[in-house]
Amino acid sequence: MNDIRLLKDQQREKHPGFDSYIECMSRSLFTGLATFSLGFAGVYFLQQIGQRYLPYTKKGNILVATLVATCAAYKVTSDRTRACQARWMAVEEKYSVLQEAIEPGVASNETKL
Repeated sequence: MNDIRLLKDQQREKHPGFDSYIECMSRSLFTGLATFSLGFAGVYFLQQIGQRYLPYTKKGNILVATLVATCAAYKVTSDRTRACQARWMAVEEKYSVLQEAIEPGVASNETKL
């Protein structure tokens, strides 16, 4: 399972959208990592600029920067991975997120008529 090409080859016939799903998930996870890195650096340096106005020490700066960057990275990663999952499910023939979104609206419109 360490060879991603082998995994793609095994799943290609069974799941036609698996290749794009793996690539999308990889991009999502790396985007989350980049968000964490840039968010931490940005918040930390902003705190260094205004250090004399802040009530906490430099160790507190690291803690605050870590918490802010973690929350931002979690939000970005979870949103992007949900989008990848929805796209893959829409490609699959057995299950479609788009079909589920349409069906409840149709049922509610029929009851109003």
